[in-house]
Amino acid sequence: MSTSKRRLDGASRSDCPWLSAGPGGGGLGLDDYPSALLMRVANLIQAEVTSVYARQHELSVPEWRLLARLNESAPMQLAALCRTSFFDKAYAGRVLRPLEQRALVTLKVDKAHKRRVIVDITAAGRQLARQVQPVARRSQMRLLEALEPVERTALYTTLHKLMAAAAPALSGQAH
Repeated sequence: MSTSKRRLDGASRSDCPWLSAGPGGGGLGLDDYPSALLMRVANLIQAEVTSVYARQHELSVPEWRLLARLNESAPMQLAALCRTSFFDKAYAGRVLRPLEQRALVTLKVDKAHKRRVIVDITAAGRQLARQVQPVARRSQMRLLEALEPVERTALYTTLHKLMAAAAPALSGQAH
């Protein structure tokens, strides 16, 4: 039985299939793959938390992610925005188009390097991001309140370790 069917509020140490999986992951069910579990959690958070405050401000979740990043770091090269937001350029272009039409962001060709696009946030975009940011932070803190301080620290550390472990595979340098 998968962890998603066993318990939604967390599993005890004895329920953890990651501790009893055989060599090479033998006996590890698809629902118990770390990547599958992380995706389910991310999808639930996106559907039930992030989308609520994004929709309230007539933004899709991807639009909010890019607007929030730009509010922190604009102006940015499109390539850097994509790298830090984990979007490919084609998808980012589709997400940025409605933001540009709403005059929340601008896209300009870099005069020094004709193939680079510089993305900036407008005053209206910054104002919208500043309205959404406190709501977003409160929603994210409500998620964290489900965890004890030691669990928060462990999860934060663990997620960063997993990201570091996956990064070489993304760049074609798997070890």
